[in-house]
Amino acid sequence: MKRTVICFFLLVALLFPVFARDVAMLPLAIPTAASNGFGGTHVAYTDNVFALLVNPAAMIRVRQRSFFTLAPSIMNPEFTASSTGYFIDVVRALGNDDIEAMGEALSNMANELSYRDGKIALGFELREFPLSFAWVADGFGFGVWNRTFVNANIEGIWVSANVYADLIIPIGFAFKILELGRHSIDAGMSFKPFLRVMVSEQEVMTALIDESVDFGNRINVPLIMGAGFDMGLLYRWGAGFSLGATFSDIYTRGSMIRNFNANSIDNLDNNSYYVPFAMNLGLAYDFRLGHLWNNAPFVLESMGFTLAADWRNMTNAFQQDHYLNRNAALDIGLGFQVSWLDTFKVRVGMSEMLPSFGLGLDLGPVEIDLAYYGKEFGREPGQLSTPMVDISIAIRPGAKERNWPWARRALIRRNTDLETDSVIESY
Repeated sequence: MKRTVICFFLLVALLFPVFARDVAMLPLAIPTAASNGFGGTHVAYTDNVFALLVNPAAMIRVRQRSFFTLAPSIMNPEFTASSTGYFIDVVRALGNDDIEAMGEALSNMANELSYRDGKIALGFELREFPLSFAWVADGFGFGVWNRTFVNANIEGIWVSANVYADLIIPIGFAFKILELGRHSIDAGMSFKPFLRVMVSEQEVMTALIDESVDFGNRINVPLIMGAGFDMGLLYRWGAGFSLGATFSDIYTRGSMIRNFNANSIDNLDNNSYYVPFAMNLGLAYDFRLGHLWNNAPFVLESMGFTLAADWRNMTNAFQQDHYLNRNAALDIGLGFQVSWLDTFKVRVGMSEMLPSFGLGLDLGPVEIDLAYYGKEFGREPGQLSTPMVDISIAIRPGAKERNWPWARRALIRRNTDLETDSVIESY
């Protein structure tokens, strides 16, 4: 396995062109309905298979598999439902090359947009389908995930399109650094080989119906092959407190191996694509009421509470003088969850300065989650925010205990019997 990984990285390095322009990409991620309803992912509270991408240090206490997931997401569902007819008219006009009909359909859409100050984000997302396989157990794991993201933003007379189709194959390791009674520190790392098909274009709306503009030949559709590397740390205190830190995309780069638009003027793409480095810090407190209240009634004894807060992409706060960087306030994430019998879960949170709400039903190997939340596509709070609806139906049974050589003992440990830590399955 080690030789295979090394050969893959050598191949990727050889594929990089010598003279290339660096082009930034969005991070490689697999969001979930559970996390989106909880204020986004939290690096201190991610004890499931998604620790591979969120915080690999958490894998030391994860025993879970993933076999099947259906997780669609819709942007701006209210507007999408009311304007479906307009989109059908535009597609029909494009197929018939009817400029007049297209102009009428776009005019009707403009009337709808006038009620939204001429700004709206539309699209959909399909995660973990058809590929949703992962296995993590006691410090080692791997996954095979795909994600399709389609987004069109309208701001005044400008239309921008962003489409991503990702295949991510992360491989992660975790090990123990310190064990002192109820205190522990774990570390982990993940390698992320990936394939990405990407379209990112912006154009004036009138140019889309101008026959003199050859818009189709301007679209670049590269298939990008590359790999990334993440590291994470996680401190746990037995009372339910945890503190996490991750160094995401320490090195995440790729290069084009094919352009699916053979007529594109950028068919000979020599660009080098990368994901910017990010440091993330988070803390969480998870407790059950029955542990604090002796002889509590059964209804209350079985209730659990979780608080989580994250400061994502910390370095962005010190780079606010660059006009292309997002407002640092958008990097704060907060979440609160109430659970009963570890089965019924209600979540609220805030991410990108927008609220979120979620419901969860955990039936052991079957998990059903629903989230309604806001997402910001602009660089400032409220610039281009849109409501989102996620639903997820997943099969994630437990995994057998493993005794990997690198995860048996901590580098620093007290020479006494330690408490046995149970495996927590959350997100």
